[in-house]
Amino acid sequence: MEVQLTAQLRERAGRGAVRRLRRNDKVPAVLYGPKTAPLSLAVESRHLERLVRDMGEESKLLRLIINDGKGEQVRQVLFREIQVHPVRRRFLHVDFYEVPLDQAMEFDVPIELRGEPVGVRKGGMLDVLCRTLTVRCLPGAIPEKITIDAASLDIGDSVHVSDLIGVVPYELTDDPGHPVLHIIPPEGAEDEKESEG
Repeated sequence: MEVQLTAQLRERAGRGAVRRLRRNDKVPAVLYGPKTAPLSLAVESRHLERLVRDMGEESKLLRLIINDGKGEQVRQVLFREIQVHPVRRRFLHVDFYEVPLDQAMEFDVPIELRGEPVGVRKGGMLDVLCRTLTVRCLPGAIPEKITIDAASLDIGDSVHVSDLIGVVPYELTDDPGHPVLHIIPPEGAEDEKESEG
């Protein structure tokens, strides 16, 4: 499914223009990139809210349709930064980054665990230490998720980034020694070992 959002080209800048946009339920935005001159834009607040809610915090390529009053331009972008009001939780500003489609970049991709670990069935607890991994790939090939089969993990087992290199079909750029998850022994299990020793 292709994700898209429509934006209008903004002629006016400054605080007064931005306040008028927000009163009309629009969010000021800017588009920039390595080969793109910065463009001031405005997006509908409700469309942006729905899109961010549906996309979550995943790195996904977004098709930005820019209406300049004369026609439409289509750009392939990523969210670079989204500013949110700390109290009202409304969007204040959005930065879009136009990505070169022929150049590999790094993206944070969510992790999905498959299967219930053996160690959890024995009373242990699954401790997930990171929810995303950094993948280097072309912008058009961003994976939706990285699936880790956790079914065979027993109490005391752990998975590090190095365990996933070669298993997942993506170039992982996180530190190979970084732990991703582990199975913690049940409470009291360590106390029993100490009393036995």
